[in-house]
Amino acid sequence: MKFLKIAFCSIIVFVFSLTLTFTSLPAKAQNYPARPVQVIVPVAAGGGTDLLARLTGQMVGDLLGQSFVIDNRLGGGGNIGTELVAHSKPDGYTLLVTPGTIASNVAVYKKLPYELLRDFQPITLIGQTGVVLVVNPNLNVNNVKEFIDFAKIHPGELNFGSAGTGSPQHLHSEFFNQLVGIKTTHIPYKGQSQSMADLVGGQINYMFSPLQNALPFIQQGKIKVLAQGSAVRSKSLPNVPTLNELGYRGVDLQNWFAVFAPAGTPSPVIKKLSDAFLKVGQTQALKNKFADLGFEPFFTTPEQTADFMRSELVRWARVASYAGIQAE
Repeated sequence: MKFLKIAFCSIIVFVFSLTLTFTSLPAKAQNYPARPVQVIVPVAAGGGTDLLARLTGQMVGDLLGQSFVIDNRLGGGGNIGTELVAHSKPDGYTLLVTPGTIASNVAVYKKLPYELLRDFQPITLIGQTGVVLVVNPNLNVNNVKEFIDFAKIHPGELNFGSAGTGSPQHLHSEFFNQLVGIKTTHIPYKGQSQSMADLVGGQINYMFSPLQNALPFIQQGKIKVLAQGSAVRSKSLPNVPTLNELGYRGVDLQNWFAVFAPAGTPSPVIKKLSDAFLKVGQTQALKNKFADLGFEPFFTTPEQTADFMRSELVRWARVASYAGIQAE
C-alpha cells in the first residue's frame, strides 16, 4: 500500500510538472524575444545576403522590440555558419539568414555536418534577385540563338565563370547547358566579384550572374546581356527577353535568400517570427529599400518555405548529378 501511495504521488508530481512545462510555452512565446537575437550569416559582410540580413533584421527587431545582431561566420562554402545554427539551442535566439547555397550544397557536397530538412525549421524566404546570361562583348554573338549555335559549333571552347564549384552560378550554367544541349568549360573562382572582373576583362566568355552584380557593367557597356533567367522581366531590364519568352518554358532562375531556426524551436516562436517577417515584407519602406539594392521582396510562410526548399533540393540534385558536380 505504501508503495502504491508513493507511485501515485510520483505520477501526480510528473503530470503537474508536465503541465507547467506546456503551459509555460505560450508564456515564453508571448514574451519572446526577451533579449537580443543572434543572426548568423554564413557569408562575408557587404554582400547581398549580408545586406538583406541587416535590413530585414533591423526592421523585424524594431517591430519586436529587440536587436537582431548580425554575426558573419565564414568558411566551408557557407557550411560553417550553417552548422553552428543547426547545433544551437532551439529557443529562437539564434537564427540563420542564408543564400540559396544551403540547398545547392546538399546537391554537391558528399557529406555535410547537418541535414537540411531534419536540422532546420524554415521561417520565411525574404527576397530574391534575377539571374542574367551575360557575355563579354568580344564574343561575336548578339542573342541566345547565336550563342547556342556558336557553342554547338565549338563544343567545349566557351568558358564560363562562377563563384565556385557547386555555387548557384555554376548550377545555373549547367542547368542551361543541359536544357539546350551544349557543352562549355567551367572556371571556378573564389567569389562572384572575381568572376565578374574576369568576364569584363575577357578572360572568360560568359556567365549566369545575379542581376544586381551584372547591372552596373551592363549599363556601362562592359558586358552584353542576352537573356534573363527569371520567369518575368525585371523592371531594370525591360527590353531584355526571358528564356521563357524565347521558348524555354518553365525556366525560373533566381538567387534567393531565406531565414531558418534550429529544428525544435517552439511553434509559437516560429509563428511570431514568421508573422513579423511577413508584416515587414509588406511595408513600402522595405520594398523601396529592396528595389534600391536590386532585390525583390519574396516573403513566405514556414509551410511555403518548406515546400520551396524541397523543390529546390530535387532540382539541383538532378542538375549536379547529370553534370558530375562535386565540391570538396
